This record gives sequence, C-alpha cells and structure tokens, in this order.
Amino acid sequence: METSRILVGIDGGGTRTRCLVATTDGRVIAEGGAGPANPLVVGLDRAVENIGQAVRQALEASGHTSAAVGAVCAGLAGAGQPETQARVAAALPGALSLSPGTPVQVVSDARVALAGALQGRPGAILIAGTGSIAYGLDDSGRLLRAGGWGWILGDEGSGFTIGRQALAAAFAAKDGTGPATRLGDRICAAWNLQDLTQAVPRIYADPSAARTAIAGLVPEVVQAAEEGDAVAAEILARAGGDLANLAAALLRRMQLREPLVATTGGVLEGVAAVRSELVRRLAELVPEARVVESAASPAAGAVLMARQMAG
Repeated sequence: METSRILVGIDGGGTRTRCLVATTDGRVIAEGGAGPANPLVVGLDRAVENIGQAVRQALEASGHTSAAVGAVCAGLAGAGQPETQARVAAALPGALSLSPGTPVQVVSDARVALAGALQGRPGAILIAGTGSIAYGLDDSGRLLRAGGWGWILGDEGSGFTIGRQALAAAFAAKDGTGPATRLGDRICAAWNLQDLTQAVPRIYADPSAARTAIAGLVPEVVQAAEEGDAVAAEILARAGGDLANLAAALLRRMQLREPLVATTGGVLEGVAAVRSELVRRLAELVPEARVVESAASPAAGAVLMARQMAG
C-alpha cells in the first residue's frame, strides 16, 4: 500500500472537467481531463462519471493510485446548494476508490476559482464561460455571490447568453423585425445548416444539451463583429456591460478595503471586446474597483483548498 500522500483538485464546469494531482506542498505533478460535471445539467451519475475519468487519468499520469490520495476538493458548476454538494460528496469516495476516511469537499466552481485567483485573499472573482457568476470573500470572512442562477434564470454575459442573443438576432433579421446581420450565415456555416430554421429542431429537441452548442457560437459572434457587423458588436458590448453590473452589485454588498476583481472563464479570457467593456463600465460603476489577472486556475484553487483540508 502507498504511504505517500497526494492532493486532488477538481474544476468541473459546464463544458469540461479538469483534475490536478499535487504533492502535499501544493506542487502539481499531473493533470487529467474529461467532459462536463454540472450535476444539474448532465445529472449526478454522469457528473460523477466524468469526475472519475479525469481523476483516474491524472492519477495514472502521476504514477500514484487512489490509495495515496490524502484529500479531494471538487469545485463544480451547478453545485452552489448544500444539498447538491452533499449528494456529489457522498458519491465520490466510491467512484474514486478512496481509502476510508479520506476527506472530500464539494463546493461551487466559483469557490475554487476565487481561491485560485486571489490565493485566499479577500476580493471577488467574475466568471464568464458557458455560464456566469460573481463570487467573493470579504474582509469579515463572508462568502457572497451575485448571479450564477443558470441558463434559464440568469447567466448574464456568458457564452450561452452571447450565443442565444446571436441566434435571436439572426432570426429577427430573417423575419424583418430586427436589423440586418451576417450572424445567420455564420451560424449556418458553423452548424452545417442549409437554412437557419434548421437550428430550431436541433435546439428544442434537447435544450439542455444544446446549451453547450449555443455557447460554442461565441467565436462566430466575435468574427462577425471584427468584420464590422454592428449587431454582433452590440451583443459583445452588452455582455461586458452585464458582467460589470454583476460585479458591481456584488462589490456594493461586500466589506472590502481593497476591492479586487479577478476574472476567469473562456469569455473573459478569450474575447477582448467583452473584457474591455467590462473594465470600462465597472470603472464607472465602482471607481475604486481594480480588475486583476487571476493568480492561478480554478483547478489550482481546488488543490489549495484540498491542501488546507489535509492540514
């Protein structure tokens, strides 16, 4: 039986799952990956299955077995409620073949993103990937959030919302109820459609599964905006403004001597137009706020939290 101890940190998002294996001093030695792990979208069984795949891949790459795992922290999209966290935490020891008594913590993906971004310091994290949320730890130790209510109820400024607005704008242009845009042509090319109306059954046959595909339209919106499409440019600017409003709403409720806002997620890391509008608008809403780069990834934040659990 292995006597060395390792840590497992997991970042399970709406699109993919990333697992890091680290030594007890936090040095990352291996990585694994798998599909989405949002239990509210893909279901508990599939979420746990994908987490297990990512962990097994990382353990194999590290040269260790599950017997060496000293602590596990999993930050998952869709795991903001205690009931969901408890269900996943109960399923993981068996799925990962952990030794009895191995500490397992399940938190939201925003929590591990915050830990990685600011390395435990007070401040806020603004996440915009497939979904969106603002999450923070203030000087008094309170954890607060704004947004993150999912693709039906929220996800302002997210990849899904950008894609959905692009689809809506394309259909409005087709109907003549909205301005002309090349978004319809770009969507048809991306999804291999002969006509935009073919998108309708594709989306409504399984709206939950279509969520990822819709978020995947972000590059088409960016390209259209870069080609001078005013409708596409407005969608991206609106996303940046919506994310600024989300961050500002959170910061106003937090007690912070230094209001830092770190950012992460594919939209904020990969779409310059959204990020620049976020920075501009947040400076108007909360002049003292400072947008900073994340110090480390959400998965690294999960490793940090696992390290704290392991002592």
